[in-house]
Amino acid sequence: MLIRCILENGPTEEAGRLFAEEGVHLDEAVEVRLEFQKILRIDHLWMLKSLTKLTLAHNLIEKIEHLELLTGLNELDLSFNKIEKIENLDELVNLEVLTLFHNKIRKLENLDKLEKLLVFSIGDNKIEDYKEMAYLRRFRKLRSVSFKGNPCCDDPMSYQFLRGALTRITYLDYKIITEEERENGLAAFRGVIRKLDEADEKTEKERLAKEDYEAKVKFYAMSFVEYLSGPELLDSMFEKDPDGLVMLSFGGELIGFFDQYKENYVETMAQLVEFAQEAYNDRQHEIGLFQELVDNALADSVAKSKAVLEEFESQKKPIMDQVNSVSTQYTAKQISLDDFEQILVDLGESFNEILYELWKSLMTLEMHLFEQCEDSRVQFAVNMTEKITKLLEMSRNAFGAWREHEGVWSMRQFEVLSKHLGNKVMLGDASPELYSAMMDRDMLMNLVAASADSHMRFIDTREDLLTTRANTWRDDLVKGANDNEVKRNRDRILEINYFIDNQRDEWADMHMELTDTVDPDAVALLDEFQ
Repeated sequence: MLIRCILENGPTEEAGRLFAEEGVHLDEAVEVRLEFQKILRIDHLWMLKSLTKLTLAHNLIEKIEHLELLTGLNELDLSFNKIEKIENLDELVNLEVLTLFHNKIRKLENLDKLEKLLVFSIGDNKIEDYKEMAYLRRFRKLRSVSFKGNPCCDDPMSYQFLRGALTRITYLDYKIITEEERENGLAAFRGVIRKLDEADEKTEKERLAKEDYEAKVKFYAMSFVEYLSGPELLDSMFEKDPDGLVMLSFGGELIGFFDQYKENYVETMAQLVEFAQEAYNDRQHEIGLFQELVDNALADSVAKSKAVLEEFESQKKPIMDQVNSVSTQYTAKQISLDDFEQILVDLGESFNEILYELWKSLMTLEMHLFEQCEDSRVQFAVNMTEKITKLLEMSRNAFGAWREHEGVWSMRQFEVLSKHLGNKVMLGDASPELYSAMMDRDMLMNLVAASADSHMRFIDTREDLLTTRANTWRDDLVKGANDNEVKRNRDRILEINYFIDNQRDEWADMHMELTDTVDPDAVALLDEFQ
């Protein structure tokens, strides 16, 4: 009832009160079932971000919507509703079970992002062509499909097709597909399935090529030169320049100059990309050396600190043994109260002395470590700055060369077009925009200038992006190293002081125990000592 209130009316105060009474937090709900609630639309589910299972069966829902924030969903049941189209599920990438049984769906679509789908129920819908189910071949993890109840199921060949075409499916309408049934399906639809296999093979190659390209882009991004390898960026520049495309449509000799421009661009950027990759590896090597230096310094400091602590423990033990011994002697009335008090005072002074020496030694080691790391960090920052500076210098040269190529292209473009200015014969099939420009020299000049300005802004923007990202990366890296060391130093100092305080507390606890064995005057003496 509470969830229904939220879905229909929004997160009202009443809903919040009911949740509070039940001890339930909206952002902690894992499973929600809302069946037979006559819900018309999916809304206000954004607050249930921890959901892994959602059941909205037997309602009046007509459209799949407002689920994009429920990215943790593993199971979604929208059966027995009035949904006509599969849509708005792209963000539910963790979905493994999807039930759309008994709706009004006619087409399988918009499920491509659900790569983890294991179980899919689309039975009792409006699918009229059983070959529509070939769409499910793309889901490599899909193992169970419910299909019964669609109009196309009346065709006796439908299940033969499904058993032969959906080769990864193990269960069809909750029954295991036998090898014999699968072979019969393959035999009956051999030609169709062969074409499907060929199409799938092509799709798979495209998918792998895309993944490979995206991996390269991601790798190049670490060197700040993504999309600079190959002609893609240049092509993108022209795609965003309508004036340039109008002039390029002239064709002829202009295409030759454009190809030369593209070739020069690719060669120039290839040199930058190669240098950037080497620079990236060089920077990673420098980072590794710096981290190794810091780790070695820290390990050395830890080893020396352990030695200092061992020395402290070796000095502390005789003192504690004497305390125990003198306490035993006093309890046995082998020494007087005055002797007992004096011995405690002497031992307390000795303990404080070795404790102070311990604190001084540990703090000295930490100070030396901090100074050593600070020197390393300063040198590291200098080295990183030099490496980024060299990269940016190479970048300036490459982008400068690109601007020169752009200038040559712009000049040749104007020269070629100017030779045919006013030539109506050459412009017989030209677009209206190109035709107008070729009839007016000033208009042509303005068009070339506008295109050149657009290209220069594009080049400037990409160079600025590289420069900004490289400098920001360097600054964040150096700042991160500094911040980490400052935090480590502060934590270490706190750790040292905590240890010293703990030692003092142990001494105080020992004194408290001794108060049970001495008279009030001795207790007062111990308290004064503390």
